[in-house]
Amino acid sequence: MPEPLKLVTFDVAFVKAVSNVLGQTEQPGLSNADIDQLLRQVHVASRPEGNKRNSLFEALWEKQNRQAAGNVVAGFVARSMHPSRYVNNPGRFSDLRDQLNEAIVYFGWSVTEEGKLARGTRASTLTEGAKLSGRLLTELTRRGLHRELIRYCAEEFVTRSLFHAISEASKSIPSRVREMTGLAGDGDALYNGVFGTGGGVQPMLMINGYSSDSDISEHKGFKNLLLGVHGHYRNPRAHGNRIDSQENIEDFFDAFSLFSSIHRRLDRATIRR
Repeated sequence: MPEPLKLVTFDVAFVKAVSNVLGQTEQPGLSNADIDQLLRQVHVASRPEGNKRNSLFEALWEKQNRQAAGNVVAGFVARSMHPSRYVNNPGRFSDLRDQLNEAIVYFGWSVTEEGKLARGTRASTLTEGAKLSGRLLTELTRRGLHRELIRYCAEEFVTRSLFHAISEASKSIPSRVREMTGLAGDGDALYNGVFGTGGGVQPMLMINGYSSDSDISEHKGFKNLLLGVHGHYRNPRAHGNRIDSQENIEDFFDAFSLFSSIHRRLDRATIRR
């Protein structure tokens, strides 16, 4: 039986990046039991004491150096990412694969849909890396991202700046309302002028027939929603900075689902001339 082909050894930073993703403490990282079981499958009997990330790195790095081949690293990734492990939780597979690809694209590698390492285009800048891994835009598109948000946030999606992407996305709503109506202003002044303040005066922009109490209630609710977006998403980022902000990725996706829903409602709105 022929000897298995020896792979070229992986760079220390590559092995560290893989270990940091697969050994992360929170989901979707592997458990200690998973790591130990998978290491045994690639003939690593044990790992040193320490946290998951560091002990996994040391075990893989020591075995690779002893064998003078990268097979142990590639084998560990393939077993960790085998799709059969994620039949009941495909979202976890996608998260791990996305995170691995974001980390190893700078070394010219990627993880395939089959969970195996494969040669790919090497990124040399953060912008190139984001384009090649494409996690943000892929997930947002799956969730029904409105085209208007792509127009406003294309650069932020590429650089993976969650803070600035939410800031620009929240600005897209008043900007679009101004484009639709020709009115100036922002916040209360803009939305009260466009959607009305009650008192029997017909609003300039209507999201429904505005002919029943239910219509009027829905219309007012939509205006209040836009005011809420202005106060909750835009203002804090207009007066804050990215360094002091800790954006949560799930909250980010939910925010863009909300922004997309608003833009779709504006798609169907009518303007009273």
